[in-house]
Amino acid sequence: APNLLPETQLDRLLQAGEPVFLFFHSNTCTQCIRMTGIVEEVYPDFSDSVALVDVNVYDERNKSLLQRANIRAIPTLIFIDGEGEVGGHVGVMEPDALREQLQELRED
Repeated sequence: APNLLPETQLDRLLQAGEPVFLFFHSNTCTQCIRMTGIVEEVYPDFSDSVALVDVNVYDERNKSLLQRANIRAIPTLIFIDGEGEVGGHVGVMEPDALREQLQELRED
């Protein structure tokens, strides 16, 4: 549901026990722009099995989610499997590493 705030999307997905890929970034930082390109390249292969929650850190409405996720730097990628186990990565993640991480989420 694209009109929902990222935090609402996340809560619904977690309640449903869906694997989630949270992507915290801005549209201005160089690393974020690079990471956005990598996400756009890799994620479509997993879109049927892993939900993407895209979070623009400069959108005021996302403030409580940033606090909740304890975001200190961007880009930050957070991976939550169906059991609610959480993994994360700060900075640019290479395409193969992202692919591997999403593959693991899909299999859990």
